[in-house]
Amino acid sequence: MSIFLKNNICLYIHWPWCNHICNYCDYYKFKNKNTINYEKVFEGYLRDLKYLDNLICNKTIISLTIGGGSPSLINVKFLKKLLDHVKKKYKFAKKTEVSIEVNPQDVNRKKLKEYKKIGFNRVCIGVQSFSNKELRQLGKAYTKEQAISSIYETSNYFSNTCIDLIYGIPNSNIKSFEKQLYLSSRLPVKHISIYEFNFLGEKKSFGLDLNFLKKSIEALRKKKFFLYEINSFSINGYQSLYNNAILQMKDYVGIGPSSHSRVIKNNIAIKNDNTRNLNDWLNEKKNTYSTEMLCKEKQIEEFLLLGLSRCDGISYKELKKITSNNIEKYVNLERLNFLEDNGFLLQKNGKVFLHNKGLLLINSIISHLLT
Repeated sequence: MSIFLKNNICLYIHWPWCNHICNYCDYYKFKNKNTINYEKVFEGYLRDLKYLDNLICNKTIISLTIGGGSPSLINVKFLKKLLDHVKKKYKFAKKTEVSIEVNPQDVNRKKLKEYKKIGFNRVCIGVQSFSNKELRQLGKAYTKEQAISSIYETSNYFSNTCIDLIYGIPNSNIKSFEKQLYLSSRLPVKHISIYEFNFLGEKKSFGLDLNFLKKSIEALRKKKFFLYEINSFSINGYQSLYNNAILQMKDYVGIGPSSHSRVIKNNIAIKNDNTRNLNDWLNEKKNTYSTEMLCKEKQIEEFLLLGLSRCDGISYKELKKITSNNIEKYVNLERLNFLEDNGFLLQKNGKVFLHNKGLLLINSIISHLLT
């Protein structure tokens, strides 16, 4: 049975401050100048929750994620205050996934104990690379050895320890990244996300090609990791609930500047996007959300793009529902069959899956399928 029941929802909390601004990161963030007004930030989160309350109040939160930015910079007392407020106000599942993103240099025994005490059960470490040369190039304040140490230390307190890695860093190569994946698979982690380096003006060293994807899958399969969506590997049972909510067109809400929400009501996707202006967000007198109801065509496009990014694909039952039982009006079935005949996708047991080479061309494939 899917954990995504009708009344389940995921909550994302965006923390926009970092000690170091990385040029390759396109998340909404600011340099931490030790002048953060925690009281105003807390009030901002509360105002966002109040605005979204009608979307959350009758739901059960199955995943709460604090991302950024660098959430491991947040005062633990503030974290406890925020988590306590959300838990008091809303219903949580018995095994809600409560996750926080951390930097390797911020990991220490005291902080991990505090995280566990206040309710976190999943920690995601932004390792990015196990190459000291690449870490220096990325401007990171830690070494490969420190990153590995932070993983072992975290795993002493959290069975659900995750890491992020970046491929395609300038002057790197596929073989080097394969070694990093192999090292990752031998560490006490349950989830590995991989992201492509993307820096304006830099020539990419290599991209996610079919050979690279196959080798990545093979390197991790030996240690029982499987690719469950195009950017993430996991041990079975440790897939990110938040990731899956987004990809499966399930309900999620976001608070904090630049956060996003999407809920499905009466088979219509409703999006709420928060401001990307920090000063506006900190102004208690302003409503900082904008709301959009996706038209049928946009909703189907998003459903196909996200759903086919998942390695378990989409079902015709879901497709019938989102197209109001009129698939052929929105999806070109002749092109679907053509893509299958040419090895880009597979139709089996009432589902549509992309093969590896299809995953790499997903944007083109979606454009090709839409009528």
